[in-house]
Amino acid sequence: MRFSFIHIADIHLGRPFSDLTNLQGKMELCNNAVKKVFNKIIDTAILKQVDFVLIAGDSFDNDEHDLSTKRLFINNLIRLADNNIKSYVICGNHDPIELYKNYQSYFKFDKKYNDFIHITGVTTDDYKASFSPIEGVNIHSVSFRTDESACQINDLPKLNSDMEKAFNIGLLHCDLDKTDTKYAPTSRDDLKKLGYDYYALGHIHIPEIKDNNIIYAGSPQARTRKETGKHGCYYVQVNDKDTENIEFLETDCVRFEDLTIDCSDTENKMEVFNKIAEVIEGYDIGLNVELNLFNVTLTGMTNAYEELNDSDSLINEFIENYQSDNEKQVYKINNETTVNIDENLIIEDSGVVGLLAKSFDENSGIDVNKIYDNISELHENIYKKLGLDSESKEFLSDSLKVDKELILNNAKKEVQALCKEIYTLE
Repeated sequence: MRFSFIHIADIHLGRPFSDLTNLQGKMELCNNAVKKVFNKIIDTAILKQVDFVLIAGDSFDNDEHDLSTKRLFINNLIRLADNNIKSYVICGNHDPIELYKNYQSYFKFDKKYNDFIHITGVTTDDYKASFSPIEGVNIHSVSFRTDESACQINDLPKLNSDMEKAFNIGLLHCDLDKTDTKYAPTSRDDLKKLGYDYYALGHIHIPEIKDNNIIYAGSPQARTRKETGKHGCYYVQVNDKDTENIEFLETDCVRFEDLTIDCSDTENKMEVFNKIAEVIEGYDIGLNVELNLFNVTLTGMTNAYEELNDSDSLINEFIENYQSDNEKQVYKINNETTVNIDENLIIEDSGVVGLLAKSFDENSGIDVNKIYDNISELHENIYKKLGLDSESKEFLSDSLKVDKELILNNAKKEVQALCKEIYTLE
């Protein structure tokens, strides 16, 4: 038995873009991006003739969406049904069951779609439901009844001998490996013990395969500068009980990126702006992306420091004089450069500046590694108080170890930057 499906989540219809200014006439593209992307995903499902589509919550951002937004969602489910593709939707914290109940007339579908369109808690009698879209496949789903939810693991059926023969999918909107959350805290260990074959998760907006079969689809279109990188959905192909292919499909037409540019070799603001423009020009835009939006951070010791530091309108000046590519636009410039001063002068300083600068010298007598170990011990105590399971604690501890060099280098840079700031003031 072979079948395929598409897993999407967090469409957030009705949610506007935020943190954006100076888009040179691109706001219309941004305002229509989510609708365009959602339509594109439905087109892809029809083109690939998948057996069903899973939507893991937060299809709407809130209950303040207009009629056209509701119709877009409904019509796309109908489009799937008209092409013999079933849809299984759950409600998340942004669009709980009570939101749909406020607009019951909109979500009553023609009887001919009863076997095709399923919104758990809306087209079903209960907030939890299991479905069998095709023989040998079970979908076990749980919806948010309000904008908060306790752990939903006990709402999912445990495998019995009959269920074990089928391919079982858990459709959930949840916070994975968190205990201090009101959005269905869920343990990865509990999901593994439950033993389903695929977990289609929603809530986190960045796509991520947490384990081989525990997967966040992420949002198909980013809306804020925090949601950087590729966005899309997953196309999954299964043969009996074996998942043969999990493919991430890029769907976003507007993409946010963070860029860090070292300005150490620049002498003035004009050279800095030229360097930004050069980096942006050489950036490889995504295949389907119509607009790349860049949040640029300037770093390094540079003689341009004072010009950059004195300007309150770097972004406006750059846009007016240097931004030309309509598909690639800088929307924010952060100046984290430092003044270009000979470090030896600072180290030789006899005051507090010299003392700080010497703190990272190998012969300073200060054990930086010990400072790091104290930080690590503090994190360990935090993990214990939060009551995290052993795997989560180990994962977080390992992450801290991986970041050790980064933490120390950043600390050194901050001390050096502080020294230079004080030195120039003197």
